[in-house]
Amino acid sequence: MYRIALGLILLFSHPLFSLAQTTKPDMTVFGYVMGGKLSIPECPCKIAESKTGNGLLYTKHFKGYAYTTGMFTPVSSTCFERLDIGKYIVKKGEQLDSLPALTNGLIKVRFAPNDAPAQDLCPLGVFNAKIEDSKLAMISFDIRTSDAENVVEKLKKKYGPNVAVKNYQIQNGYGATLNYYMAVWAFPNLGVVLESSKHRILSDSFGTVYIELPQKAEQPKNTKEL
Repeated sequence: MYRIALGLILLFSHPLFSLAQTTKPDMTVFGYVMGGKLSIPECPCKIAESKTGNGLLYTKHFKGYAYTTGMFTPVSSTCFERLDIGKYIVKKGEQLDSLPALTNGLIKVRFAPNDAPAQDLCPLGVFNAKIEDSKLAMISFDIRTSDAENVVEKLKKKYGPNVAVKNYQIQNGYGATLNYYMAVWAFPNLGVVLESSKHRILSDSFGTVYIELPQKAEQPKNTKEL
């Protein structure tokens, strides 16, 4: 699971976020502008059939979309995949509508080999993003835990040395421990969080960087009558 939801929680509910900096941050990430339109084509799709059940009377046939790319299938040009592609499915005999334009949702961007960032920044060659009103609201990408210190230094050059760092430790039932930390750069219009390890297991070798715009607070609805 791409821990995007966790990134939102970590960034805007964490007490370190209150240490806002006054300087204006660089709003570009991998060349894309936070708050701007993400002009990337969708990765190639094909119509894929599936079925559920067993036996002639109980088997149901469906069709939907599936991407022809994959983790081990390089793309010829940088493109995005919808994380909810599985919801566009109909019965086999029904009309399958074209995919609608993406204005809101979560996506995964696959870099073409010639477009990929440095290995220490984006070793998997992909990043996840949240699109709101056709604009780029959040980016997250995995880093190797062994590269975390190097990535922190690169983030300091980009966002400044004023970073709040909090150390953590988890322990399993046998007494083995894992030390990891969270580094936060907080601006009025942008938040950046580096988590050196995902700490799901003690041997987890990947961490995550989250970069996102502040969330808009929902206005309470007045339902009371005069």
